[in-house]
Amino acid sequence: MTGELADACSRAVRLALKAGADEAEAFTSLSRETDIYIESNDVKMGKAHRKGGIGIRLFKNKALGFASVNSFQKTRVEEAVDKAIKIASSSVSDPHNHLPEPGKATKLRGLYDCEAETFTASDALNRCLEMLRAAKSLDPRVTVDSGTFTSAVEEHCVFNSLGVNLEEKVSVFAWTIMGMAVDGADVSSFDVQVGSSHFASKVSTAGAGESLARNVVASLGAKKVEGFTGPILLSPEAVQDLLVSALIHSSNSNNVQKGVSRFAGKAGQQVSSSLLTFLDDGTLVEGLAAGSFDREGVPHKSLTVIEEGILKSYLYNTYTASKEERESTGHAAGDTRASPTVGPSNIIIKEGDKSTAQLLGEITRGILVTRFSGNVNPVSGDFSGVVKGGRLITSGELRSPVKETLIAGNLYQALNKISGVSKERKMIFNYLLPYMRVEDVSVTSS
Repeated sequence: MTGELADACSRAVRLALKAGADEAEAFTSLSRETDIYIESNDVKMGKAHRKGGIGIRLFKNKALGFASVNSFQKTRVEEAVDKAIKIASSSVSDPHNHLPEPGKATKLRGLYDCEAETFTASDALNRCLEMLRAAKSLDPRVTVDSGTFTSAVEEHCVFNSLGVNLEEKVSVFAWTIMGMAVDGADVSSFDVQVGSSHFASKVSTAGAGESLARNVVASLGAKKVEGFTGPILLSPEAVQDLLVSALIHSSNSNNVQKGVSRFAGKAGQQVSSSLLTFLDDGTLVEGLAAGSFDREGVPHKSLTVIEEGILKSYLYNTYTASKEERESTGHAAGDTRASPTVGPSNIIIKEGDKSTAQLLGEITRGILVTRFSGNVNPVSGDFSGVVKGGRLITSGELRSPVKETLIAGNLYQALNKISGVSKERKMIFNYLLPYMRVEDVSVTSS
């Protein structure tokens, strides 16, 4: 463990206990990051920066106190502890306020690349240039609006008075590119491509640029379509935009306990098509949210939330689990700036038994939704918005690009209308998602 972080953690916990806390926790993080930007078809030199901080959570007579500071200096940490004690002294007691006991956390391999330590701003600039050139060289009609390349090394540790004492170092490389194609007066839909890896050797920015170019050129010449109610085929990106928000919201135990989840009281019941199996797995090292433990130091594991349409579990942190006399599922989330919340790690939808081509070939008339831009209400489930980069499907084949096309419906009804899940899946930062076909969706032309 980095001495600076370890010292700050242990010092904060000792000070908190000495000041009268019954239980105390310190969470520290430190990152070194380089960012390069693309703006209007040109690469801009970005910035390199270092940031860190410590969050101190304590309980006094079962009342919560929390304070944070973006410094590890002894006097600043002492001030934060004093502030947290004062907050706890004036807060309301809650019997469910307690810290987790130490668990058996398995150290994940594959999260840190020592080459990240010597990855320079020049290296980052070259990767960003590769991405831009790949997009622009494929077709002169492609214009890149924006993009980023980030390289970072992140360290964090959590230490509490019950014996939790954990640390981890992670390297991150992530890139995005957004643009469109322009052919005279014909302007395509925007498209966004992303990529990520924990290892420098696996960085492939050119692929993102090429995918962007192919998608935006393919969406030139878009036409309006007549409205209908029928199937839509969602790309992994559209699955993320449209369906995953509802799954995350409704499986969050805090939302369940507050009565704002459609999955409340439905454990063990069918909540979706039997084709859907939905997991959260913080141990999937390919995902950017992978880690050996959560924000509280509870070991990460693979958790099946929905199995073949049946709701199996909610996501819990220590507090929400205590309210139901359960154990945390390792889903405490957050950073140094706030007390832990409940949140996901790596979101996974299990692959299906048909290829994307098979799902497409079974559609008589429908729409391929590459991206969705609109409003999604995870509480009611209602959604409406514009299809971006979409294609009309007739007789099992992709036809013309579509424009001014809207889709609307209810997410929770849509989950029960899933009629196909592809074998192929795509990793999008911390989401591993397939193509999904959904029936009986309202498609209209604006």
